[in-house]
Order: sequence, then structure tokens, then C-alpha cells
Amino acid sequence: MKTVPGVSASKAIEAQSIPLRPDVLVLGGGIVGITIAQSLARLGIHVTLVEKGKHLGGNALDLHRFYSRDEDVQRWIEEKISDIRQTPQVAVLTEAELKSVSGHVGRFQARIECPDGVGHLCSPSAIVVATGYTTQSEKKGIYSHKRIIRPAAMEKLIAETTGPVLQWEGKTVTTITFLLDGTDEDIKIDFINALKQTLILQETYPCQVVILCKEVKVSADGVERLYRRAREKGVLFLRYETPPRLSIVDGHIQVDVNDTAAVRKEEQWPVSILSSLLVVSEAFVPAQETERICGLLKLHRGPRGFLMEDNPQLLRVRTNRRGIFLAGGCRFPQDLSESVIEAKAAAQEVIAFLAKGTYTIDPSVAEVDPKKCAVCYTCPRLCPHSAITIEEYAEENIYTLSGEEGKIAWGAAKVDPAACFGCGICVAECPAKAITLRHETDDPTRQKLETRNSKFEAS
Repeated sequence: MKTVPGVSASKAIEAQSIPLRPDVLVLGGGIVGITIAQSLARLGIHVTLVEKGKHLGGNALDLHRFYSRDEDVQRWIEEKISDIRQTPQVAVLTEAELKSVSGHVGRFQARIECPDGVGHLCSPSAIVVATGYTTQSEKKGIYSHKRIIRPAAMEKLIAETTGPVLQWEGKTVTTITFLLDGTDEDIKIDFINALKQTLILQETYPCQVVILCKEVKVSADGVERLYRRAREKGVLFLRYETPPRLSIVDGHIQVDVNDTAAVRKEEQWPVSILSSLLVVSEAFVPAQETERICGLLKLHRGPRGFLMEDNPQLLRVRTNRRGIFLAGGCRFPQDLSESVIEAKAAAQEVIAFLAKGTYTIDPSVAEVDPKKCAVCYTCPRLCPHSAITIEEYAEENIYTLSGEEGKIAWGAAKVDPAACFGCGICVAECPAKAITLRHETDDPTRQKLETRNSKFEAS
């Protein structure tokens, strides 16, 4: 019988598995977190929903109307909050904060501090991060003028106006200008809300509405139809490249901009708009606790501070750590309807992950030979999945050296097989060559090299 080089040195690998309890921790009590908790609870999965604020609802509390359907957002949110609070499988903790997390997939240990100072301990099999985003606005110089407002203020003004005329501080509003894309050109939330608000304004009140933007963003469901309808109703769209110049004229805001919508440069012309109100978009930034939560959960962040997945196409709601998922504005700010869809996708990922009740560990994981480990901390620093720790008192990761003054004991690196993705970075970078992949050890590789060398010498 012919022997295949390397196979004779291979060893059988026993499959290992860990139990998964139907218990999930959801961080963030916005619409995304609520939707995830509802989807999981319907299947009997226990959910601990943690919200740092006093109220559930998140950024959706600033909205009053949907852009895609004629329904009151506030009533819709109230129904969702009431439903989640009455669901026995969901433990809602408001004004609560995640203080510490240890362990890995299936064995997480989380401590949550409640308002009364009492610590709440839970042992979820999976964690979902849905902490959302926040906004920042420029308040210096002319941007502090009372006639320059934010999108949320315009949303509230429209919702609270009952008469036939729109008024601001007792004076009739005749012209409204929306200045978009001042900071985040790739985020379409403000453009969608501006379209919704301009249609309501144009159809309900005797006023002229103008939208200034760098790009028309119609990629969301039904937004292109909304854009065409707004143009038909008389909303003016002006495209700019150089930021408009703002000035105060007779108590109003004058906007001077060069309209670049025309393809030919000679057909572009400067435009001056005297506005009763100027609605300026805000900058979208990660929630205040994002950096701290990333430190606790050892997650990766993108250039702007938002949580980023490994692969935007294939791993939209997964993270660099197995058993930890994310959804909503903490990953990337998006419209409410898109956030709800992503929340349901994240819930399905968690459901599929917990469905079998156990997680079978992939045999292609790394393992450490403690006798070779020099405790240089290279592997835990390089591991992108936080699967390696230095175990000072682990049973199999301690070795001793007898000296004149007694025995000296020190720790060694240890790989958690459930958290390891088998990428091999630690194997390649270990200075002491103490780490190998379980399915591809050094012995078969060495035997292959010896076989090739012997053939070379024979030739």
C-alpha cells in the first residue's frame, strides 16, 4: 500500500461541542433592539434588553411621520414599547449600563449595573449590540441664529402645527430651505426625511421649499418615487459643490449658492434664496458608549468610530467575535425602515446560531504547546478575534522550573477553540513556534519537506 506523505503523521481530531442556552443579551433599547428582542422572544428565547436612557425608542422618538406610509410614528413606537414590556421572555433594564463581560460564545458572563446600584448578572449564549448613533450640530457663528434649525425641530414643528399657515415664533413661514450633505455625504437619512417633510409642507401650507444637496440619494425603497412626486409638487432641487454662503438679511437667512445641476459649466448660475427657515443637517457620530462597549467586547471599529463587520457583503450583522452580533445605527446610520429590516436579519442570525442547542467547534483551530510558550504576549495582541488569553493559573497552561530558591511557575498562552476562527495569524507570528493549527501540525509538514528533499537528493 502506498503511503501518502504527511498523512501517516496526522492524528485523528475529535469533534467538540459546547451547549448553547436560549439566552441573549441585547444592548440598546431603540427600535432595532426592541425588534430583535420581539423576534427572539416569540421563539421562547429569553432576552435581557439593556437601555442606558430612561426611555425606550432611541432616535425614532424624534420622528412623527413615516416617509413610506401614512402612520403616526409615535403611536407605532408606543405600541412596540408596550408590547415588549408585557413580554415575559424579555427583561427590560432602563438606565442600566454594561460594566463587564468575560468568557466566549456560549459562556459569556455579563455584569449590568442598574440605577439603584445593584448589579445584574446574566450568562447569555450570544450578545447583540444595537446601541445606535447620535448627532452633533454646529452651533457657532451664524449657525446659532434662531432661524437655523435641525431636522428634528422641523419634524416637530410640522407635527404640532394645526392651522392653515406654518408659523415660527409668531411669524408666517414663506420659504424653507434644506441644506444637506454638509458633513456625511454617504448617509441618506436626512435626505429621506427632507423629502418627506417637503412634500407635507408643499401640499399643506402656502410656502416654497428648496433642497440644497451634493447628491440626490434615492436608493432606499420608494424614495425615487417620492423624489419625482416632490418635483411635480414644485419643490426646487439645487446641487452644489462649494458650500453655500450664509448671511442674515432683514432677520431672514440668505443662502447664496452656485447651482451645479447643469452638466455644462457655462449653464450653471449663482442663486440667492431668502429663507424664513433654514434646516441644516447634522453630523452622524457613534453613540457615546460605543468606544467603551467596544473595549469591553473587544470589537473592531471603522475609521469614523462605527462598528464595522469583517465583510460588508457576507457578514453584515456579524462581528470579529463569534457569538456577538450587531445591527442598526451602531454599524452604520440608516433609515428607520432599513434598520428594522436589519434588526430582523440579526435576529434570524441569532436564532439560527442557537437553533441546535449546541455549537460544534471547528477542528481547524489553533492550539498552544505550553512548554514552548515564552509568554511574550504576541499572540493575544495579534488575534483579531480575541480568542487567546494568558492563563496564569490554568490547569494545563502552567509549567514550573525548579531553582535554588524553590519552584518558579509562570503561565502560557491559551486558545479558546470556540472563539478561534483558525486564521493562522498566531501560528505565523509566534516567535517560539509554540502554536500550531490542530488540523495542520508541524509533523506532517516536516515529513513532506523531508520527502521532497530525499527525492531531490536522489535525482
